[in-house]
This record gives sequence, structure tokens and C-alpha cells, in this order.
Amino acid sequence: MDKGRERIERGSSRALFSELLTAALAELGARPSPLAKSYLVELLEGWIRRPGPLGRFREGDPTLGEAFLEARQESGAGRMRKLRDLGDRALFVAGVFGDSLRRSLVDMDYVGQIGRAAYADVSTSLSRATREPTWPGLFGELARDFGCFVDVLAEVGDRTRAGADGEVDLLRIYERYAATASERDRRRLIRRGVLPLAPETLRRWQ
Repeated sequence: MDKGRERIERGSSRALFSELLTAALAELGARPSPLAKSYLVELLEGWIRRPGPLGRFREGDPTLGEAFLEARQESGAGRMRKLRDLGDRALFVAGVFGDSLRRSLVDMDYVGQIGRAAYADVSTSLSRATREPTWPGLFGELARDFGCFVDVLAEVGDRTRAGADGEVDLLRIYERYAATASERDRRRLIRRGVLPLAPETLRRWQ
């Protein structure tokens, strides 16, 4: 995503990510709450501020499952902070680096399960700590619509990586659809004149 990063750094990252996210939501027909949309923009903007790639799994790092179990053993604000960070990482990795997951030992379904569980735990903990519904509702929405938000971030990622004509590799889209059954990828294939088979049929042939 280096070219995308260079493009973003030349302008206002918040304004550009907000524009890209709005376009992705319109493309997918997704209607998150205003707070969830703002949260996704913050997540994307955080990618710019980090010194290293958020989606990189380095040797020696705890797995997402290990990090989840460690976070749940804590209590209070520390527990919620770690679970929130874990949910953010899972969402970002599945959305922006979903293609690389298919070539690694980390499965997309596994990342999604960890992300949903982390956000759901934060929502439950916040509900117990306050009667104010805004923040528990936000993390509940992130858990409930995790798959949709993965598609949204994937769309944003493709837009930052796209060439001058705005196109991305058709075979890559088809392979991702076969692996994830993403409704977004199914629509993209149809718009390009490809009628995709059901994912379970494709997997029987692989």
C-alpha cells in the first residue's frame, strides 16, 4: 500500500479518508451510524500515524487468539483498551490486508471471530460501567456488522491501491470471493461482466 500511503500523505488524511469511506459506503449500500463512520475514519487515519504497518504479523508476536485470552484475563480500563485495540487490528487486517491473509496461516474467518468477540466484550463491559448507551452501542455495532465493515475497508484499500484507471486485478477479486463469499466482491464481478459461481461450488473444485 506504499503508493496509497504516498497519495494520502500529500493531502489531508482525515478529509481524504472521509471521502474514500463515503464513496465505499455508497458503493456497498452500507448505512452505519454516524459514530461508527467516524470511528472507521479514525481507524484508517491511525494507519498513517503508525511507524510500521498495522497489518504485519511478525515472528514472535502473540497470535490474535493469544492476545484475546491475555486481554480477557485483565480487568477494568486496561482490559477494555486491549480488547478495543485487538478489535481494531482484526478489522483493519481483515479489511485492508485480506488478500495477504489467504497466503498466510491466519484465516479470515478466524480473524473475524476474534474481532467480533473483542468488540462485543468491550460493548458488554461498557454497558455494565455506564447507563449512557452511546459507546456500548458503537462497539455493539462494530461487533454485529463486522463483516460489512471488513468489506468497507477493503473497498477503501482497493481505492488507494488502484491504478490510474481505477481498476484492480479481476482474478484477485474472484479468488477473494471464492474464499470469503463477500457480497461486495460478488457485485464487483457482476459489474465487470463475470457471473460468479456459488463459493461452495468453487471450493469443491479447488
